[in-house]
Parts: sequence; structure tokens; C-alpha cells
Amino acid sequence: MEQTNKNLIERYVYDVARRLPEKDREDVKKELRANIYDMLPENANDEAVKKVLYELGSPASLAEQYRSHPRYLISPAYFDEYVRALKWILPLVGVIVMLIGFAVGAFDAAKTSATNIPFVISGVLSKGVSMGVSAAFQALVWTTIGFVIAEHSGEKKPKMGEHGWRVEDLPEVQNPKAAIPLSEGIAELVISILFSILGLLYCSGQLPFMMVFAQGDMVFYNIFSQSFLNMLVPFILVSMVLAIVQGIAKIKDRRWSVFVCVAVVAKSLIDMAITLYVVNQPNILSTEFHNFLVNSEVSEVFQMIPHLNGVNVVIIVFCVLVILGAVSESVKAIRNTVRAHVK
Repeated sequence: MEQTNKNLIERYVYDVARRLPEKDREDVKKELRANIYDMLPENANDEAVKKVLYELGSPASLAEQYRSHPRYLISPAYFDEYVRALKWILPLVGVIVMLIGFAVGAFDAAKTSATNIPFVISGVLSKGVSMGVSAAFQALVWTTIGFVIAEHSGEKKPKMGEHGWRVEDLPEVQNPKAAIPLSEGIAELVISILFSILGLLYCSGQLPFMMVFAQGDMVFYNIFSQSFLNMLVPFILVSMVLAIVQGIAKIKDRRWSVFVCVAVVAKSLIDMAITLYVVNQPNILSTEFHNFLVNSEVSEVFQMIPHLNGVNVVIIVFCVLVILGAVSESVKAIRNTVRAHVK
């Protein structure tokens, strides 16, 4: 059989299998491939292959025959990735925002000088749980919307032939080395936007910065100076825009293309530059928090940390790790892109 005909069969098998749950795909591929070759005559030509494929029906309808529990909100081609994304997006978003809610609840209780401890605790718990559940629900909604949009915009509508579909419109078999799960792009997009919004709220003073117990009282401190927080705002916006571009690139191409590689490398290097610039700024800490550290035992620990050319060794190590992380991420993206384009 000619290589062209084998490629046509593989494209058909791939189009059917990608619409099924991941755990069933390999078995279906083997069974469907065997059925097609059994239906073909020896030395089958292009017309014979097309005839058999049209007899089997469109990939979408054949995939539904293999499914015992059809799903309609998110198509089978993306349902497993959708579930995989939700499994780590919802707990991550819910827990982090719940902890922030606890802090906000404690901050509100401290401002009202409430003395009823059970009432304060119930208020803190209620605030945290309600914010966590609300954030998780929002993440669920936006993740679902993201998958629906990606599904309907990611593929061109096939042209209709006399059989309701055309063999010529079968998608090319995707190189496994080049594949980027749709769940990865959408999850990165949702998480990046969420944390960017939290960062902007943090800089605007909408979230409490730090609370400590001093002499039996709960005290709130602004860890960072307001001038430093104001400086962070444009950097957070730049990082968010880069994250959105990177996420959209992965959702659009779903493979390690040059566009995706450039987006990932650009974000990694620009984030690295921003981080190195930010951590080396003077007067990062607020006056009140600096005084708190000086008057506490923590100051003795900081004094024990050595300096190199006037720079704290901890900051130097942190900067080195940031550089290594950015370079590693960039090299990984380039390597994946090169491997994806090697036959």
C-alpha cells in the first residue's frame, strides 16, 4: 500500500480516537486500524481507501458509537483535559483565596475591636470559606468558558460533501513531541489572571499585608512601602499581558510552534528582568515593618547573614535561582520546539 494511503488511514484513526477518553484511545486505534485493513483489498489504491472510510462514516459519528456515556457541554475531544485542568485549578484557587479570606476576616474583626472570641472565629471562618467557594466557582466558570471557546474556535468548520464530510478535511496526525494539552494553556491563563488581580489588590491596599501577635494583641503591618507597591503595578500588568499572550498562543496552536516558543521565552526573560530589578530596589520595606523587625529577635538572625560587596547573600542566591529558572524554561521551550519539528 502506498504511503499516501497509509497516511490517510492514520489521519482518520487519529481523528476518531482524539474524540474519545484518553484511556480508551489506544485500544480503539488498534481495533479501528485492523477493521480498515480487513475491509481493504490487496494493493488498495486511493479510491479504495476513501470508499472504506466513507462506509465507516464521519470520524465524529463513529467516535460516538464507541462511547457509552456521551458528553455534550465539552466534547469528548477535550473532556479529559477539561477534567484534568479542573482537578488542580479549583483546589489551588479555592485554598489560596480561602486563606486570603481568613486574613481579611481577621482584619475586619480587628478594626471593629470585637471581644466575643467565638463570634470573631465564626466570622473569620465564614469570610474565608465564602471567598474560597466563590473563587473556586469563578474559576470553574471561566475554565469552562475557556474550553468552550477553544473548542469552537480551534478548528475550521469542515466542508460538506455528498457524505456529509470529506476525507480531504481529516486533520494531520499530531506529533506527540509537539503536543501541548489544551488544559495547560487554559489553566495557565486562569491562574495568571487570578494572581495578577490579587497582586493588584495587594498593591492598592485592598488586602491585609501581615498580621502578628504582639503582647497578646493582633497587630497589622504594611510589609512593603507604598512607593514600592506603586512601582509594582505596571510590572504586574506587563507580566499579566505576557501571561495572556502565552496562554492564548498555547490554546491556539496546541503544539510547540515558533509562536509558542517565542511567547514562552519572552515571558521568562522579561519576568526574570523584572524580578531582578524589583528585589534590588532600596526602601522596599515600610518604616513600621522595618521598626518591628529591628525591635524583634528576627533582626539578630538577619545580622548573622553575610554580605558580599554590600549585598545580602540571600538576595544574591535568590537572583541566581531566578536567572537559572528563566534560562532553564527558555532552553526547555526551544528544545521542545526543535524536537517537535524534527521528523
